[in-house]
Amino acid sequence: MPASRIVGETHPMKRNLPALRRALPVLLSIALFGPAAGAAELELGLVTGGQQTGSLATREGTLDLAGGFLYGVTLGWRVRPDGIVEIAWTRQDSEASGELTSGPERFDVTIDTVEFGGLWETRPGTMRPFLGLSVGATRLAGPEQDSGEGWYFSGAISGGVRWFLGEHALVRLEGRGTGILLSEGGALACSFPPGGCALGVSGDFLGAFSARALISARF
Repeated sequence: MPASRIVGETHPMKRNLPALRRALPVLLSIALFGPAAGAAELELGLVTGGQQTGSLATREGTLDLAGGFLYGVTLGWRVRPDGIVEIAWTRQDSEASGELTSGPERFDVTIDTVEFGGLWETRPGTMRPFLGLSVGATRLAGPEQDSGEGWYFSGAISGGVRWFLGEHALVRLEGRGTGILLSEGGALACSFPPGGCALGVSGDFLGAFSARALISARF
């Protein structure tokens, strides 16, 4: 073959390199998460409901945490035809009260939870029952307590139904049980300024149950 037909000719693999580079992230996402049902689907939801939290043991006595209104936001994305990965934040404004060794005590407590987990839809259709599992961190904070204090590992299981309202909206009803692992070194500020009154946590577990309703937009 004459040399003039070889010099300067681009190899077919080199010509396809840009296309291969563009396709690589797509192939990796399919390999990691599996094929999604149709186009990519995101869900942005608002949470409302009520939560009842158990009693909190301290070195000065037991505090009862009042049940109350719960609110928050969720962000989820479908990674399987029957599976959704979700990040959620919720807050409950509660009140702690109890007869302690130092006397009766009553003060406000904020309960923040940040979770990462997944939902499994047990069957397709407009009404889809689901089961959920998540892990994260829960913060128990007294008045004016620093935002970096009072965080504990937590996990939750949930179940309910997802009701699809057309292509771009859904309503979700769920019950959720949460377990919070407390550490002996933790403390709960019970007055302002911080440090004026601090109750040392002595228990190792705190449970909570919530009934929730969510409305989500789908993209």
